[in-house]
Amino acid sequence: MLCVAAALMCAAIKVQKPEMSMALSLAAGTLALVWSLDYIREAVEGLQALAGGAGLEDGAMGVMLKAAGVALLTEFAQQLCRDAGESALAGRVELCGRAALLAMSVPLLSGLVARLSQLLPQ
Repeated sequence: MLCVAAALMCAAIKVQKPEMSMALSLAAGTLALVWSLDYIREAVEGLQALAGGAGLEDGAMGVMLKAAGVALLTEFAQQLCRDAGESALAGRVELCGRAALLAMSVPLLSGLVARLSQLLPQ
């Protein structure tokens, strides 16, 4: 509801004060993100419980949680750039986020390849 109210207020003041509209949008988005931290924390705890029950290694779960965090922050930054009218910058944020996710996945992929090579007959 906060974001909907902020969007309506932004639309109303954008014509006369576009800089205030941008500031209001940024403040509302940040506040919504801060308010959602409890839900994010609950989701992380639930995923950790599922991983523990499935027998996943702590390192693998840590990488997956970090990747989820990078994806969320990248999306948030990308939307902020688009709202500011900087679509080219938003594209670069998306590219950097994808590169970070790829770099984070290398240890998991190398571990997977190592396990597969152990299973296959030589």
